[in-house]
This record gives sequence, C-alpha cells and structure tokens, in this order.
Amino acid sequence: MGKRNKSGGRILKLLAKVTTPARVRIPPEVANDSLRITPELLAHTLEGLKTRSAGYRESGAIWTGHVSGTTSLVQDVHFYHDLCDDKGRALSLELSEEAKYKLYQQLADREQVLVGMIHTHPESWVDLSWVDRENQLCSRIGFWSLVVPYYGKRSWCIGTTGVHIRTDSGWHWFNKGEASKRIISE
Repeated sequence: MGKRNKSGGRILKLLAKVTTPARVRIPPEVANDSLRITPELLAHTLEGLKTRSAGYRESGAIWTGHVSGTTSLVQDVHFYHDLCDDKGRALSLELSEEAKYKLYQQLADREQVLVGMIHTHPESWVDLSWVDRENQLCSRIGFWSLVVPYYGKRSWCIGTTGVHIRTDSGWHWFNKGEASKRIISE
C-alpha cells in the first residue's frame, strides 16, 4: 500500500496567508442567490466524497441541474473520480480536459447546466486555494463552489463548510450565517 501524505498543517497555513480574506459586503449580482439540493442527493454527495477521499486525499464532485432566476437547483452529481483518473493527492486533484468534454456532452443530452462543485480539503481550512480560484470549472456569475473539511470524514455542518459563489469580480465567501441561508436542503 502506498505511503500516505500528511500535510501537518504547514502548507494549509501558508495557503491561508496568501488568499484573499472573506468579504463582508455581498455583491449585488449574487445578493439573493441560493442553492437547492435534496437531503438525499446531498447525503449521496458527501458519502461519495468521503469514500473517494479515503481519509488521505482530496476528492471532488460537480453538481448539475438548472438555474432559474437566483435559484440553482441541483439534480445530479458527477464525481471527478468517476469521470477520470483525478490524480487525487493530499492537497490537490485534477479533472482532465477529456473528462470535462465528456461531462459537457452529458449536460447537453440532459439539457442541464453546471450549477456548482464541491470538494474536500485535508483540515479545517475551507477557503478556495489559488489553484481552486485559477482553475475554475465555470466562470458563470452565480456558480457555487463548496469546500468540505477533513476529507469529508466528519458529519456535515454548513458552519464548517466553505461556501463560495462566483461574482463579476471573483469569488465571494459567505460567512456561516449567510451560508446557512443560501444552501437549502429540503
């Protein structure tokens, strides 16, 4: 069995220092946006991330569905690992260009759009890394990006999850209170 990488928190502390801090003001273009997902699909997503992370590597998934006004409705989940060899490591994962084209074809066939993505980080730090910010899957205003701590090993809690949305000037990180109003699972 391969050796498991442990960050010891050093890299995450470094990344935390070089990222943009959370903004207090909610940009007007996403002021009323929300993400709706059924409890069953959310549970399936979280369990899939936890399983694919295996306690030592990042894992990710893409949510697809429909956008109506300010509401993004999640209808399907596509795990990176199922789309391609995501080359998941302790601090990174990768979705190949071939996998993206395969996904885009599936979306066209289902008449769906990219709604958001969700991925794991190894520790409690749940901001978007510079790699996350620069290698975005979708640049549409209102696209969601969630980050789950501890490789998804702990129970889901919106208060410990990084909830980010694409704006016209980059990413906005919702604070815990706002995040709990934006992510609707019912």
